[in-house]
Amino acid sequence: MDDEIVILHETRANGSTKLGTLNAAQRREHYEDHRTGNLPKPQSRGKRRSSQPIASPSTQARTKAAPSRKSAEDVFWYPTQSKPPPPNYTPGLILILKHALKKLHEKGDIQRAVLCYEKTPHIYREIYRNFLMACAALMDQQCQTLYFPLLDDPIPPGVRNLQEWIENAWDQGYDEIGSGQLGHQLVGTKTMIGTGELHVAFSSRGIPSVLVDFDFNKSTKGLSALTDWVVDYFTDHSAKLGNINDALRHASTIMTTTKMPVIMQYKGHSVTIVGYELSKTGTVNLLTYDPSKEVEKKTRDAAIAGPQSVTWSPQGLPKVRSVIGKGKRRERSASPLSNKRSRPNDEPHDELVITDVEDHRSGLGVQYTLNSDMIIKEFRFSAFKLRRLKEIQLLYFPMASPLSPMEQDSRKVVSSVVGC
Repeated sequence: MDDEIVILHETRANGSTKLGTLNAAQRREHYEDHRTGNLPKPQSRGKRRSSQPIASPSTQARTKAAPSRKSAEDVFWYPTQSKPPPPNYTPGLILILKHALKKLHEKGDIQRAVLCYEKTPHIYREIYRNFLMACAALMDQQCQTLYFPLLDDPIPPGVRNLQEWIENAWDQGYDEIGSGQLGHQLVGTKTMIGTGELHVAFSSRGIPSVLVDFDFNKSTKGLSALTDWVVDYFTDHSAKLGNINDALRHASTIMTTTKMPVIMQYKGHSVTIVGYELSKTGTVNLLTYDPSKEVEKKTRDAAIAGPQSVTWSPQGLPKVRSVIGKGKRRERSASPLSNKRSRPNDEPHDELVITDVEDHRSGLGVQYTLNSDMIIKEFRFSAFKLRRLKEIQLLYFPMASPLSPMEQDSRKVVSSVVGC
């Protein structure tokens, strides 16, 4: 049965696309220029459109303060960069989740689990971070390499840069009604935006994205409509067998995919879906990155070091100290001051000890003791929690070819697919 399409609002304007006039070979060359850093970046636009009224004194003050915020908030990192990640980024976390899920499967707690693109980093701090997590994955993946220059030029992703992306899209005629609802201004404000605005931003850059609406008040299927959609999204369609149950029975137990993460918005908050787990009772729970929750330091250190640096501690066992190399225990220091790094709420068996020579940045000889139950609990968005939600909107990336100018123009009419 065809999906129902809902038109949210309509605008009529003409716009253009940066790479719309280039052929395939020229686009590939443009992409390589971005990858190698040979393409100079133009500066961000410095003035508003001429049709805007003159800013009030309070608006002027807010706009003048924007550059200082940009220096801190528009730091953007993606996995292929050689520089280390900012402190609020946690790369490598998907592989930690994968190994933790394997431990749960070995204990019989779950039947299977599927995760998104493994280089998707978690990014902490509330505003706009779901957008940055999606961009980091989109700029690293190799299924659609032309996405990279489209996202990177003329203004790369960033917290404040996203505001400029959206305003530029409005200038091109995207989402006239939504622009009016937000007062035609985002730059320099703390205005909250949703998946609809992100869809507009990505469309204006030529990146295909789709909105899906779930209204549990009107659906007879209820929660299963959403969980079935998530399972189907993360299923390899080239090998899919008939229906969701067949896919669950015949697929690998714990796996990562090339699928991009999905942004999920609900009343008051939004998270990024990075996968799902099927419990031993047959319940589907979502696995999510919540940008409002900081990843625990030892989990972040372990994710950066890689799963080979992790010792998984079964529930209830005595605490396990880290080791130096193989079979060597930490020597006690004569100093009364301990170099133990721990958190007040750690489980006893999750204690982590690092010696002076075991700095996590070196990655040599460090072992991190983690508990699989506690790790997955932090990222599990349970079916019980989902049942309390009434309406949800998803934003996902079908990973189709970049949008043509005609396709971009059609997306100035913001629409969504009805999930239920």
